[in-house]
Amino acid sequence: MSRAISTITHFIAGFFSLKNYTLRNYTAYLLVIMCIQYIPIESRAGVSPVKVLTMVLTPLIFLRYFTLNKGVFLTAIYGLWILFSASIINEDKYRPSTIIYLWMFLLTYMAFYTFINNQRVFTIKFFIRFVKGFIMVLFCTLIVQQAFLVIGIKYFPLINLCQILDRGIGANSLSYEPSSAARTFAVLYYAYLKCNEYVSGRKLSFLELFRGEHKSTTLMFLWSMLTMGSGTAFICLGILSLYFMRGAYTLLAIPILAGVIAVMSSLEIKQFERAYTVTEATLDGEDANIREADVSASTRITPILNTIYKMDLSKTETWVGEGTDTGLSYRASGKRLMGDINDYGFIAFLLSLCLVFGCAIRFFSLGTIMFFLGLGGSTSNNAYGWGLLMIFTCVTYFYHLKQKNQLLIEDA
Repeated sequence: MSRAISTITHFIAGFFSLKNYTLRNYTAYLLVIMCIQYIPIESRAGVSPVKVLTMVLTPLIFLRYFTLNKGVFLTAIYGLWILFSASIINEDKYRPSTIIYLWMFLLTYMAFYTFINNQRVFTIKFFIRFVKGFIMVLFCTLIVQQAFLVIGIKYFPLINLCQILDRGIGANSLSYEPSSAARTFAVLYYAYLKCNEYVSGRKLSFLELFRGEHKSTTLMFLWSMLTMGSGTAFICLGILSLYFMRGAYTLLAIPILAGVIAVMSSLEIKQFERAYTVTEATLDGEDANIREADVSASTRITPILNTIYKMDLSKTETWVGEGTDTGLSYRASGKRLMGDINDYGFIAFLLSLCLVFGCAIRFFSLGTIMFFLGLGGSTSNNAYGWGLLMIFTCVTYFYHLKQKNQLLIEDA
């Protein structure tokens, strides 16, 4: 714990340094500000002034380091198609503010990708320390929120406790709801697993995570996921468990999983029961049952089912979209498709996948499952979604360096 506190202190001190670490720490700041939501300043919904200011500043910094790379090219192609679809093909529903806001995310991602891949601002050791510190901050915030809930205080904006959930000690940490906090925790811990794997040259074992330097991070992660009051957290834990499915672990997977399900069911934990029901309904393809079990999960899973089973590729509007914010109008009826297909068409969705799997996530990885089930396969106007893609981008960057034997272990 003391080492984690020292890491955070070192990070904060370095951020205000005017030496060579400035760009590195600004890039780390981008990750933080895109992944968290401090509700008293940013609100739970709508446009965050903090994020807007950051996304206005970032392209200006980007100009100094501009490089035409894969990230810039794929992001620009995706953004230009959306602009064409929204303003030319579906000009009757064109909303400039929505497109401008999306382009702010795109320009910010272009800058982040360039800082990581071309400026090489992160070494893997720095990134691991950053992830550990980030998990600790999210955990500490959750613990403080849970302490307030235990003594009967359910609303205290200063610690981001701004929504009465009535889920026992379940809380949202530095996010706008527990489910988004769960996805952030899961992606951060996935990054922690993969980057430590790249450093050691082998996959970490399950037991190894409860020893030595990994112990505190693992315990903070598990406590947060099991107590935040989110069914999504249990789904994320199930996905992450696949990391260990190899060799002897694979043979033990079925009895272990059956045992865990039996124990959790006997404890009658509502969030686990909801996650189990959502998983069962997803496998059955029953979107109505998903909405009944968990409205939050249905907003991500139902569009996937609609896209697979109900999308009509013979219609022109399927390919080019029906106009800005059409997807929102379909959300209540459960007819929404994945990503921004309703708004800008299936072509836009394919281009978004080229961006995601070309720059952020290796297709044959757990990141793909997390992207589709956790984020609904979407790259829309959602800050924390782009923040999670940035974390995946770092993991993929270090993976490619490892493959080329160019991985920088030491600190920058």
